[in-house]
Amino acid sequence: MLWTVLLLVLAATTPTQSQLVTDRSCGNDLSRLWLDIVFVVDNSKNMNMYKVFDTISSLFSPYVQIGTGYDDPRSTRVGFITYNWNATDVADFYKLQSYSDLSNQIQQLSTTPLSRRDESYIDTGLAAAIRMVNATQGLRDNYKKMVVFFTSQYNYYNTYPEDQAKLLKSWGATLITVNTGGDDNTQENLHDKIASKGMAFMMSDGNTTQELQRALLATNCFCRPDWYQYHYPLKSTDIFSNYGVCVYRPAVAMNRISAQNYCHQLTDTSYLVSELDQQKRAFNWEYLNSKGSDPTHAFYNGLTSFNGSWWWDQPNGMPMWPLSPYSGAAPQRAGCVADMKYSDGTYSWTPISCTNLFRFLCESVACDTDNYCEF
Repeated sequence: MLWTVLLLVLAATTPTQSQLVTDRSCGNDLSRLWLDIVFVVDNSKNMNMYKVFDTISSLFSPYVQIGTGYDDPRSTRVGFITYNWNATDVADFYKLQSYSDLSNQIQQLSTTPLSRRDESYIDTGLAAAIRMVNATQGLRDNYKKMVVFFTSQYNYYNTYPEDQAKLLKSWGATLITVNTGGDDNTQENLHDKIASKGMAFMMSDGNTTQELQRALLATNCFCRPDWYQYHYPLKSTDIFSNYGVCVYRPAVAMNRISAQNYCHQLTDTSYLVSELDQQKRAFNWEYLNSKGSDPTHAFYNGLTSFNGSWWWDQPNGMPMWPLSPYSGAAPQRAGCVADMKYSDGTYSWTPISCTNLFRFLCESVACDTDNYCEF
């Protein structure tokens, strides 16, 4: 009986050669977001407030952990700022400590009358957001910061908004704008001068909640310092094209066993890089030879020979992934291999001595809603 149970466990945890494996996508669990988000809402006299607070409320699952102090560190702090001719801190990152607190704050804001002033200066809202984000430096630095603007106007009083936006972005913050009813000129200014790339939305699109949730999940999918997130092509700046995979490029050459051990000790989830399809293989070569690295014509990946079959390396304690026919042709003989580039421009997983010293790439899952990262 015990032997039967053991066989069933092995069958459930060991992948087969017929399984098709692909690089993982970013996590999409909205109940496990771990971010610091500032909502900055224009409440001037002429502001179009239609569905603003309904949209904010619908972004969050009732199961999301708001505030701090949870056993699971995947929690989200939320702040609120309103602005017209000046800005008001309605709630800083320390005020709201539960989903109930968040819901009550949104309800209170939704029933608060607009200002009697018709001036709307976005630079005052940006200045308040800068202060709120800056006040948290040194705390939760591994949590991504987001600033989300809701406005239907683009005017400023004293400071160039684009300069303020650049400062926040230089700190690693993602800036989102939601045009609640302004004209094309307003949208152009919000898009060109405030929002991060791909993060300027319009309430008139009709699917703002879904767009913002997608933006939250994309922002909450990133790499540890010095790691590079897998996307293709390499020079793409589209955050929505990121995979939930990070790659690290050591500046040393090692033999195969040392390279594998090096990668495994970097994090609990790291291993020698995989090449599950030709796109990933092209990315690996381009990244390995990108700016700041000496030209490389051979490197170790995670392809491993075991029991007459080929597998991809995985973190310690995890089952290896099988080599799929879609990844490429298997090497002709067992042993260690290196991915080699030949003079005619072709590539091959080439059998070599395990003692050869080559460059290599390490890989790990991204920091996202499925994987909390401390650094």
